[in-house]
Amino acid sequence: MNNAIVDVRNVSITINTFQGPLRVIRNQDISLYPGEILGIVGESGCGKSVLVNSLMGLLPYGKTKIKADTFMIDGHDCLGFTEDDWNELRGTTVAMVFQDPMTSLNPIMTIGEQMYEVIRRTNAYGEDYDERAIAIDLLKKMGLSTPERRLSQYPHELSGGMRQRVCIAMAVAGRPKILICDEPTTALDITTEAQILRLMQTLAVEAGIGIIFISHNLRVIAQICDRVMVMYAGKCVESATVDGIFSEPRHPYTLGLLLALPQGKWHGELKAVEGQPPDLFDLPRGCAFNPRCKWAMRICGSRVPMVTNVGESHQFTC
Repeated sequence: MNNAIVDVRNVSITINTFQGPLRVIRNQDISLYPGEILGIVGESGCGKSVLVNSLMGLLPYGKTKIKADTFMIDGHDCLGFTEDDWNELRGTTVAMVFQDPMTSLNPIMTIGEQMYEVIRRTNAYGEDYDERAIAIDLLKKMGLSTPERRLSQYPHELSGGMRQRVCIAMAVAGRPKILICDEPTTALDITTEAQILRLMQTLAVEAGIGIIFISHNLRVIAQICDRVMVMYAGKCVESATVDGIFSEPRHPYTLGLLLALPQGKWHGELKAVEGQPPDLFDLPRGCAFNPRCKWAMRICGSRVPMVTNVGESHQFTC
């Protein structure tokens, strides 16, 4: 029985641009289970944010075309969703934490006003509730000191770590089943980052929330995630458990990312992945990674690689 809260199969996403239609995601699957933390890694422009924004209905309306065999979120078939349908899902079923809390929070509203607004529209607390008590409890669970005082403060009065905790509190205020985190620790110092990561793990374990965590930082992915998708040029090239990715990488791109780590098992001289990601308007024939791969063969430039399974939970395309 499939109990996935996200079950998307063979999805392709095309966005109309000034240069013409751009196919950003190509025949991609993504699944997520309750209490699981799924990491998505890859270079800028590989389609990570576009993929997760499609799960929130945040892609440009009228300029985006989504095709999929299955596009299910918590049992809802979202392919034909209108903006009103997405509004019903956002905040209550699926919520998002963005990279920069200063652009997520309203600078002219207090933290309390913004939290109350979220609590009122979620309908997660029945008819009779104390929104102030709920907001204080949420901020306390996020590890914020003196939460009563924070409610009357404005975003600019809080540190970056505090603002990000407020954003997470607002995201979970509607008791969602899915939490999408788009590089939420990039702008934070390493101590605050560690606290936020522990908070994410607590939400997954204790609240059973399924979390999709996007990051460029493989160290963060290794620390927090259960399963990892490595994306390149709009497609997942390798998917496995964290142990599978870090101990037995099978795709040359995954290996290249690991060799670029400054410490750990893949120690020694740093080796960057040579070359540049391909232009999505003009993808190379065959394997998209072929021009940058030092192990490329003639067949790599003419034939798209099929998915190869290594056990039950490890797949790669090479």
